[in-house]
Amino acid sequence: MAAEFIAVRLAQAVISQVVQKLSDLLVNEAKSLSSVRDDVEYLKSELKFMNGFLKDADRRQKQEGLLRDWIVEVRDVACEIEDAIEIYVSDVDSAFIKVFCRRELRARISSIKNKLQSLSERRQTYQIELNNAEEGKSSLRNLRKSYPEEEEDVVSMKDVVMTLKAQLLKEEDQLRVVSIVGMGGLGKTTLAKKVYNDVGVKRHFDISAWVCISQQYFVKEVLIEINLQVGFERKNLGGDKSKHPHTKKEFLTEKSNERELLKRFEEQELIGLIEDELKEKKYLLVLDDIWNIEAWCSIKKAFPKGRRGSKVLFTTRNTELATSVDPFSSSIEPPLLTEEEGWELLQRKAFSAQVFGDNSFRSEFEELGKEMAKKCRGLPLAVVVLGGLLSTKTALGEWKKLHKDVNFQLNKLKSPQQYAVEEILDLSYQELPFLLKPCFLYLSCFPEDSEISKKKLVRLWIAEGFIPRLTTGEIMEEVAEDYFGELINRSMVQVARRDHTGGAVKTCRLHDLMRDFCISKSRNENFIETSIVTAGSSLVQCSSTTHSRRVVFHFDAGLGSHAPWMEKVHTNLRSLVCFGINIFPNLSLKNRNLKLLRVWELFFDRYRDVKVPKEIGNLIHLRYLKFSGAVISKLPNSVGNLRYLHTLDIRSCYSNSIIRVSGNAISKLVHLRHLLLPYVRGPLRIEKLSNLETLKTVDAENLIRYDAVVNLPNLRDLEVRFKSAKEASLVLQSLASQCARLRSLKLILNDEFPSLDVLVDCSALYKMHLVGRLSLQHSSFLPKSLVKLELRRSLLNQDVVVVLEKMENLRILQYSYDGYNYHSGLSSGAIMSKMVFSSHGFPKLEILRLIALDDLEEWEVGEDAMANLKRLDISRIPKLKMIPDGLKYVTTLQELNIIYMSRKFEGRLRVIDGVEGKDFHKVQHIPSISFSNTRENDE
Repeated sequence: MAAEFIAVRLAQAVISQVVQKLSDLLVNEAKSLSSVRDDVEYLKSELKFMNGFLKDADRRQKQEGLLRDWIVEVRDVACEIEDAIEIYVSDVDSAFIKVFCRRELRARISSIKNKLQSLSERRQTYQIELNNAEEGKSSLRNLRKSYPEEEEDVVSMKDVVMTLKAQLLKEEDQLRVVSIVGMGGLGKTTLAKKVYNDVGVKRHFDISAWVCISQQYFVKEVLIEINLQVGFERKNLGGDKSKHPHTKKEFLTEKSNERELLKRFEEQELIGLIEDELKEKKYLLVLDDIWNIEAWCSIKKAFPKGRRGSKVLFTTRNTELATSVDPFSSSIEPPLLTEEEGWELLQRKAFSAQVFGDNSFRSEFEELGKEMAKKCRGLPLAVVVLGGLLSTKTALGEWKKLHKDVNFQLNKLKSPQQYAVEEILDLSYQELPFLLKPCFLYLSCFPEDSEISKKKLVRLWIAEGFIPRLTTGEIMEEVAEDYFGELINRSMVQVARRDHTGGAVKTCRLHDLMRDFCISKSRNENFIETSIVTAGSSLVQCSSTTHSRRVVFHFDAGLGSHAPWMEKVHTNLRSLVCFGINIFPNLSLKNRNLKLLRVWELFFDRYRDVKVPKEIGNLIHLRYLKFSGAVISKLPNSVGNLRYLHTLDIRSCYSNSIIRVSGNAISKLVHLRHLLLPYVRGPLRIEKLSNLETLKTVDAENLIRYDAVVNLPNLRDLEVRFKSAKEASLVLQSLASQCARLRSLKLILNDEFPSLDVLVDCSALYKMHLVGRLSLQHSSFLPKSLVKLELRRSLLNQDVVVVLEKMENLRILQYSYDGYNYHSGLSSGAIMSKMVFSSHGFPKLEILRLIALDDLEEWEVGEDAMANLKRLDISRIPKLKMIPDGLKYVTTLQELNIIYMSRKFEGRLRVIDGVEGKDFHKVQHIPSISFSNTRENDE
């Protein structure tokens, strides 16, 4: 019955989405649909009625095959209704004689009515009673708002941890490869992370890096990631020097996006960069989730012998691979959990203090929990996912039902030796509220082992129509974030990184077994088809045709110039995502297959000139449009036809000049919520975009000309570039009326900012980035809510430092003065040669980055200053003589990165041939200390 249960839930989700879209179309296309409004209302009413029956369908235990077929037909008819209405809207938009379009629509509606009648008659066979419960909205209100506490999904690993540490810390002349082997879900990556982050291990190596390989890997991407983590010397870049920047200004520009810089190089050049960086260092490199010997052979040339004791550590399911790579090293296999360890881990996940309180749980819960933990047979992933599912159940009856379901699922196993992970994953998926099912399945479109941005995922879910509109006043982004949090709480999605607040999740990832399960479910339900296009073949590795309305293509480097793969997609495609193409696909945008496209995203492999065709304006149903990694000089005026567009994101595209966008075209995008642009030339009419929440980057003159800020009441994230202090003053005055909602602000001015006092009233502003010179007389503008502050090109004096260190919520501070010439006309007191952090200053600061402070010679840190500091970066401060003495009392510090500092400065911190540097005692308590891009003393 599980298959029918899942089909019901997906059908409910699809029908709910179609009903909402029909409602939206009746409002937004009132004129074009006026002559067929009654027919559309009939279809909408019939779908809502049918959805009521679906809510009881999962309770039926008879005629399972027929029931599933009926549910699939219901879902198909719902999609057919949606197609018919949207095709009509597209056709009537461009048709000269509209009567033919109406005639065609009425014929389609007549056919659909007949199908609905047939389905209604066949429904009697199942004797399903109508249920009027509004499950979607009620379940939405019950979603938990918080994320679980950060903790490792690991219990007692003491013995295997000690064994692994001993192998890594062993001093050997040759480079050794240490491997962790075992089945998926056993905890290989968890074990590797625990040892990788160990204080003793961090101190033992000069440099360490962690890279995911995965089953579908691209050698160049792996080499780029290694370079980014170990650092690379600009002066050692090989190849054609004419392709790379030479001046300091050019290099600093490129440095802001090192990944794009590295994409310009060939694989052999990237290997050379890694070799140069590692050859004289004792290094530890972790290769997580490596599958075969070919993957190892393709990258092993990048790893030199290094200093004595260097190690490579990898995790793999392939025991033969571990043996063949280094027969002199013994592989390590994490043990299965004991029954006691399984129960201990399940408790961590299942029993939330929010739900069960501080009192101990009842013995009935413990008895059921221990039995279910035992069914997981010691596999950590199965225990974690089951615990996430149990955490949603607060009543004993719910636990008993789940216990019964677990037994039912595991009885399907053909052998007692089989492990139950897939069955547990399937059960956890079945238990998802129907509105969450498509949100989970959508994760299958992202590359293996990738970090998935919450912000991006939320925008995609909204564009796809997965997020319902509520009457409670909540904005859709907040509802989507609740959905995201629920997937985290259920342990179906793993936290990758948290944001600057330290609480909210910034990125997530899927365990590889969960991703395999997600892809399989998506394919079986015709939800998303994920395909690989490999080098040497123009064929797509998927079925000859796909019934999915969403397709994702992963291209090997150098592919994507032609699109024979488009012949294989659904005739009414809704989403098209392409990773790794190198020129704009040769698609006919008049193709009927693309007419109903809602989501279109292209990731270009390397920067090439790309011309966006004017036919893009035919895709009037687009909600989400994003191009990344291309060189675009102009967006066609036809973009203005995309009247339903929610997100337009070309910020990661660059141009040799400045991108030209028609201001009038943008002004027509009245549903736009997120507009992300690189530097744009010319007028940009945005004053009519009242739904806009994100605006990056915009010239101030476009905000001033039509008093746009006052007309953008929903702005939450704003980035503005100014030409003069006068422009800045005018925009800041306008911002006074919008302060309540503003969350993030970036201001760029190649001059001194005027008074910023208006910002002190922005009570919700938690992230601010100022590029330009601050008036040293005015530093009281900073709102108390600030969590992250970046100051660039601004000279500081001690008075400003005193203000900063009293900010009670500040967690991240970056100060950089990157050589910008403001010295002329300034008093000597304005150029800070000595910086003092007072006792108890910066009470919540966790990350501090000091960059390019050319005049700083001395830095003092008082007692109990920066009491919560975890990471410190010191980069390009040529006159700084030494690390402050007070740093040795900052016991919370976990990471110290020394970048572009002199060899003499580094020597005071290093231990060379057993001899400690003069300042080593100040930093010896820090687990991770890295040095990169060392400058000679006279540079």
